Amino acid sequence: MVQFGTFIPQGWRLDLVGIKGAAEQWATIERVAKKLETIGYDSLWLYDHFHTVPKTKIEPTFECWTTMAAIAQATSRVRLGQLVTCSLYRNPAYLAKIASCVDVISGGRVDVGIGAGWKEDEFAAYGYDFPPIRERLDRMADTARILKAMFTEERATVAGKHFSIEGVVNEPKPVQTPHPPIWIGTQGEKVGLRMVAELADGWNHNRDVESFFKKRDILRGHCDKIGRDPASVHISAERTCAIFESEAERNAYIERWWPNANREKVLAHLESNTVIGTVEQVADQLRPYVEGGAELVIVWFQDLAATGSGDSMAERFMRDVAPRLRG
Repeated sequence: MVQFGTFIPQGWRLDLVGIKGAAEQWATIERVAKKLETIGYDSLWLYDHFHTVPKTKIEPTFECWTTMAAIAQATSRVRLGQLVTCSLYRNPAYLAKIASCVDVISGGRVDVGIGAGWKEDEFAAYGYDFPPIRERLDRMADTARILKAMFTEERATVAGKHFSIEGVVNEPKPVQTPHPPIWIGTQGEKVGLRMVAELADGWNHNRDVESFFKKRDILRGHCDKIGRDPASVHISAERTCAIFESEAERNAYIERWWPNANREKVLAHLESNTVIGTVEQVADQLRPYVEGGAELVIVWFQDLAATGSGDSMAERFMRDVAPRLRG
């Protein structure tokens, strides 16, 4: 049966705007995470970014892994992951150590998502090198291999193209066996998806449904070439979502989050980049992903920080959309 995940408010996409002060922002994040678990989401996810989007806005962005460690203590059932951890922001061995400890803290609820990184302004601002995409992908592959080795071996040694370890002791080991699931988020047809087939437990797709089927079939082809059962690769579909039952509700939403923007431009952007509409329309737009093999649907809502009011989109989704997709 298909599972459902969502993001917790983190600030990166301006979902904490209007909440004053870091203490109150954190209290909101914690409260919302608990609520999302209560209303039935199977997994909660975070972004791994430092600057908000758009980058001209200076708003808080809570760091991914420290936030997840804290949320692991605030929740008890829901799985916790990242879409995705940038494999160049942390030394891979250090990341393996962090992930192992958070898996123990959470009681074995961590999914490790990794990607090659793309937000060049963050790299520059924080002093990270931003090599060409092929090198970033190779670094991601090194990271996946080091994670697996350190999760499972007593003394891990990996000789990678860019990252290597020798005789590393990683204790405590993760609770999950053989290791926490490793997801790779990529769209690259020749290299990225081949790395998914070779190294990952799961693939995250965050684009439209037409490209989903194309990339899925390419991934299956890579699996066939290396002798892997394509069904052994878990698939998630990640989409921004907005649910409206009336034009007035839609207009109020645009006014709340983009008060100074041209309404028609905002609406055109939403319609091009978002699963949007009534409960039935949203279900119809997501159903092809499920029928096409996505075992997990992950949705992001602009009003995440409002969860708990009784009428947020995240709550409406679980109450009215999820049953239609499960059915």
